[in-house]
Amino acid sequence: MDRMASADTSEKLMTMLSSPFRITGTRSFCRALVACCVLLHAQDARSADVIVDNLSDAGGGSLRAAIGTAAAGDRIVFDIPGGGTIILLSDLPTITDSITFANDNVAAVVIDRVGNSAISATGGTIDLGDLNLTGDASPDIVLSPSTTLIGDLDQVTANVTASGAIAPGANGNVGTVGTLFITGDLDATDATIQVDILGDVPSNDLIDVDGNVTVTDSTLVPTFAGSAYSVGDTFSVIEATGVVTPAFANAADVFQLSLNPFLEATINMSPSSVELAVRDNDVTFASVLEGCNQLAAAAELDRLRLGPPATAGQLGAIADLRNGIMSRVNNAVNQLSGTIYTSLVDGQIQQVQNNIHGFRDRIVLHSDSFNELGRWTPWARAYGSTMSVDPDDCLTPGYRQQSAGLDLGTGLLWASGIGVHGFARLGSTDTQLRDVNQDADTDSYRFGGSVQYVGEVMYLVGASGFGFQDHSVERSLSEFGAGQSAGSKFDGTDQFAYVEAGTALTAGDSVLLSFVSLQGIHVETDSAVETGTSEFSLSVNGLDEDSIRSMVGLSISKSNMTGIGMATTQIRGGWLHEFGDTTRITANRLNASITPSDFRVQSSDTGRDWLSVGGQLDWAILFGGQLTLAYQGNLNQHTAFQSGLIGARWLW
Repeated sequence: MDRMASADTSEKLMTMLSSPFRITGTRSFCRALVACCVLLHAQDARSADVIVDNLSDAGGGSLRAAIGTAAAGDRIVFDIPGGGTIILLSDLPTITDSITFANDNVAAVVIDRVGNSAISATGGTIDLGDLNLTGDASPDIVLSPSTTLIGDLDQVTANVTASGAIAPGANGNVGTVGTLFITGDLDATDATIQVDILGDVPSNDLIDVDGNVTVTDSTLVPTFAGSAYSVGDTFSVIEATGVVTPAFANAADVFQLSLNPFLEATINMSPSSVELAVRDNDVTFASVLEGCNQLAAAAELDRLRLGPPATAGQLGAIADLRNGIMSRVNNAVNQLSGTIYTSLVDGQIQQVQNNIHGFRDRIVLHSDSFNELGRWTPWARAYGSTMSVDPDDCLTPGYRQQSAGLDLGTGLLWASGIGVHGFARLGSTDTQLRDVNQDADTDSYRFGGSVQYVGEVMYLVGASGFGFQDHSVERSLSEFGAGQSAGSKFDGTDQFAYVEAGTALTAGDSVLLSFVSLQGIHVETDSAVETGTSEFSLSVNGLDEDSIRSMVGLSISKSNMTGIGMATTQIRGGWLHEFGDTTRITANRLNASITPSDFRVQSSDTGRDWLSVGGQLDWAILFGGQLTLAYQGNLNQHTAFQSGLIGARWLW
């Protein structure tokens, strides 16, 4: 299309816009107007085809006239049926901006310089297309240092000197892959040769020369896109039927692949070609990772890779991993570390804490009438809880726990102010490590009892209990091989003790409690030996962990008589503080290691101080029962723990 097309289109659009019409919707009108403006701009900005339709040295339709009139971005198109030879009588004009040469016919058009100077370009991006030159002296085409040579699939027949940029492809943009064919010699002295490698396709730029290539003091600049590369991959970027004269100015450079932390490429030259070869950069796993657990697992991978010897399966998986991208490396060390075990124990401590909260708010000053004195008060409640732990400063993966189960209990109060209670919690917990597809199922059975004394103003509560658990862990190790996994089954126990002292101020049907409490929790798990399909299964030491926590808080309750009985609403808040460790640490080792060695990993830090809020509604209903609804939430900057309960209590 020539320049007249743009003017015709503009005139038609202006006619359409000036014709009478009724604006029925401003939004539709604005959209149409914007579309018209965009189309006008696109038509005006589109490059034109400047046609060469004869073999004359000069005059209308000649090559000389086309070069003299072509503007930046235009195409000079040979449209000479049957082809032929253009004999130059003098030097052609210098090309100063971006031009593309093309031939619309099968027949070749040959440009005979007859001893005149080479076609020269002093700027812009030049696509030589199927340009075919001959003459008495070399070179036929000279491109200055400020010129970029591009091209894809067309066959240039000429001796070319290019001292600027050479970027095969339909344009000079990074990521545009193509093959630049030249029949003749290419002198790329001092040039910058830009080549794109697309690993995921795969494909790469190529300069294919039917002749000799000179790359003396030129610079090879490769761009590696994608991530599907492996040690030993080679990419031929220059091929010649003659010889390639070295050497590049950066012949000794090493190119780090941006998405593959353990891969680099080097320039390999042979007498007739240049290729880029991918190799392992010998960087350690530990040097590209951070965070204590990642570094511990990375050090184990480095130990296996560098010796003493590992199994063939381990070495193969590690070699494959080193071909991967950074996210895969991160996932691999997180899978290997086995922090699901430490997270499981840490989560169990939080579950015991929640259990203590649950029965504490069931028993402390929970007397709705003096009719309860001397009578048993059994209760049953279903509960559900969730806990979400974020990754910490150590970059340990966070985890999520979901629990559900049943609380059972009973109590007896005397007029002296003394009361006793017994309780049990039967539950199941699912612990999921974030982002690495590893989880654990736990069946838990916990039992305890308490004694309380309530005076006129002061009260005191003491409680203790124990529990035991059945744990089942499943760990995906997919980054070390498709479908690989490992798992284990082991037991655990816990014990806890709790003491609380506070004051109770009564005003009518309201009670205000202020209290301070101290609790101790001890959790143990047996050691675990994993089985499964992976040579990266673990032996995990048993854990023996303690937690000592205090809480200072307030609660207020108010009772009102309703149509079906007394309703008591309680809200509470407090500040929970952990005196002990906020992370759990274990030593793991590979079962299949020829020379076993422990590496230590820890759970994500759940935080030291927590805001605790909660509420409870007890509503008397028919037949001596009392409905209970309760909520408890603990949260800090790392962790959120929430639980809800629903159940009933009776008087016997």
